[in-house]
Amino acid sequence: MFKSLRGRLFVSYTVIILAVLLVIALTALVIGSLPSVRYVPTLRELDAISRVSRSEILRLVQTSPGNDRLVQLLDQVAAEGDVRVVVARASDRKVFYDSNNNEWQGVTIEGVTLPDRLLPTTDANAIAGLFTHPDGSTWLVYSRPISSTGFGRLFVLFARPEPGRGALFQELGLFNLLIGSGCLAGLLAILLAFAVASWVSRPLQKLASATEAIAEGDYDQQLPLEGPAEVQQVAGNFNSMVTQVASTRQAQRDFLANVSHDLKTPITSIQGWSQALLDGTAVTPESQKRAASIIHNEAERMSRMVRQLLDLAKIESGQLELHKETVDLIQIVKDVHHTLLPKANEKQIHLTVETAPVPPICGDPDRLMQIFTNLADNALTHTSAGGRVHLDVHQHGEKAVEVIVQDTGKGIAPEELSRIFERFYQVDKSRVKSSRRPGSGLGLSIVQELVGLHNGRLQARSEVSKGSAFIVRLPVSDSPEASTIVRRFGDG
Repeated sequence: MFKSLRGRLFVSYTVIILAVLLVIALTALVIGSLPSVRYVPTLRELDAISRVSRSEILRLVQTSPGNDRLVQLLDQVAAEGDVRVVVARASDRKVFYDSNNNEWQGVTIEGVTLPDRLLPTTDANAIAGLFTHPDGSTWLVYSRPISSTGFGRLFVLFARPEPGRGALFQELGLFNLLIGSGCLAGLLAILLAFAVASWVSRPLQKLASATEAIAEGDYDQQLPLEGPAEVQQVAGNFNSMVTQVASTRQAQRDFLANVSHDLKTPITSIQGWSQALLDGTAVTPESQKRAASIIHNEAERMSRMVRQLLDLAKIESGQLELHKETVDLIQIVKDVHHTLLPKANEKQIHLTVETAPVPPICGDPDRLMQIFTNLADNALTHTSAGGRVHLDVHQHGEKAVEVIVQDTGKGIAPEELSRIFERFYQVDKSRVKSSRRPGSGLGLSIVQELVGLHNGRLQARSEVSKGSAFIVRLPVSDSPEASTIVRRFGDG
């Protein structure tokens, strides 16, 4: 029990609650022991009895101090007030009358003590406080002096036994109330502690079970958002993590399947045509040349795919090294135009370039050449004869340079546009199958990663039957973004 979070929380809460109840009980006992709590209420009652009976006692004492009527009055006051009435001379403070069968007769009232701040009277001649009888009993006494004709000044004392430490609570009936309410509060608090501990630990137990299931390969796990806000946040993050991991695993499976498929096709073709050469099926020079050409093209395609896979692996592992320098982007785009112009002429496509003065950027010229060659080559591939591919270089604001590769091809459907940067995704599969150089579906994915490594942005927009445009936005060399590139991909 004590190893689980719920058990520890429950025990912790219970100990805290019991400690608080104990402190409350001790505080009540301490308060009940204070003189202001123990004595003053009784002194006030004695003072009230004194005030009520003093005038009648004074009248009888002054007129006939030995009269039985005085004794009857004192006995009556003692009975009605539940007090002990004692009369003593002021001169020597010796008792000559005691309402309790004169047990105190001859006793000297002395040694009465109580802090002055607790006395309910300011009369310096008053007797108020604790009196210890010679027999060892302690009494709380109160009196003011009165004058008589026969005995001079007298003290009529009203006395009660010293209140115990819990006397006030007993008198008010608080002991049973405190005990009962304390037990009830303790029980409710323990139940509440158990509920809170369960409330906190239950979602964590579900989280632990879900992680065990994931460790066994079951990624179909989603946690309910319950418990404290912090636990809900953990559950939400866990759900997002599981979703991302499941998506990544699915992407990994798709990736392996696509790689296997795309490698299998050229290998099969190479095996078939090489077998034709070996077994003599291709006997004419034309058929042998055709077989050799197909083998060469398929081998080139495999080599290109392997290079792209290596590039992706380096990018994802952070091992791709960018050899940075200040780059004239206009010259890069012109080199791309020069490289692809023969292909454009062969397909009867107008390949044009438009430039405006732009500041230099900081980047790897070879990788930038790869980015724009790939985009322009894709545009040429998906544009029909008589169409146009246009490369536009201009400044975007003060801190970026923008290159737009625009074509008048078939365009991309909206539902496919959001997926064109996925690995192995090919928009026009029918064209890929009929093409002499089918793509691998990795080019745009690599382009997007390379643009990101240059702290740039790659966007695509397209309209079916009207064409597509790919926009690459890169920071200029003196901008904070470009300086970040220098620090991250420095030579040394």
